[in-house]
Amino acid sequence: MKLALVELHDVSPHYKAEFLFALELLEEVGCYKFSLLIVPFFWQKKSFGEDRDFLSLVKSIGLETVLHGYTHEGTKRLRDMLWTDREGEFSGLGLEETYRRVSAGVELLDYLGLQAEFFVPPAWIGNPYLEDVLYSLGFKGVAYRWHIKDLTLGNFIKAPALTFSNRHLLSWLSLKVVPELERLFCGYEVLRLAVHMMDFRDRRKVNLWREMLLRVKNLRRWTSYGELFGKGRPSSSFKGFQPAGWVVQ
Repeated sequence: MKLALVELHDVSPHYKAEFLFALELLEEVGCYKFSLLIVPFFWQKKSFGEDRDFLSLVKSIGLETVLHGYTHEGTKRLRDMLWTDREGEFSGLGLEETYRRVSAGVELLDYLGLQAEFFVPPAWIGNPYLEDVLYSLGFKGVAYRWHIKDLTLGNFIKAPALTFSNRHLLSWLSLKVVPELERLFCGYEVLRLAVHMMDFRDRRKVNLWREMLLRVKNLRRWTSYGELFGKGRPSSSFKGFQPAGWVVQ
């Protein structure tokens, strides 16, 4: 059976309310296996460990944690403008700064009692040094927009990521394009659904995610990075968890 990997991007206390609604949506559609893409110090606004209740919630879910950069904040570069607006943290960085940011993220997660064996660079943009740095720090794999790379063997898993844009005009365009891409990518053995916290500020995106998740559930089996790399484990259920409120406008 074909596989689907659901990624919750930008997991951080900065998006606490949005994260609660993401859990609510995933429970509603019956998705109990997904990956938490954690940003330890999101845009240097709030450290992951500052909100102990949020940290306890993430730990209680008991699902796969993936390191998603350190701050997620990059510099504005002309070559990246089509894909991102200063979210490509590792774009253009040298070896020393790349190592500093990844190791800082690893150290903070370790201090908080969390571990990550896989890495997804913000905006899926790396640099010539990133993979060597990740390998030296013990990461098993890194995921880009179109594929996942095994850092030990150098193999690739073709696994395109469906994602909405949250950048003004591109946001509206992605509402039209993503459902078409879902049909276009139906032949891939592994499909990733990259759900961003900002998506939960737009009711249209929430509704489309609900529809896509329900369709995918009937066609594919939920998986994780660990399972893809032979490290599968039973996933926890958070049934009964009841987040309060609603922020979608």
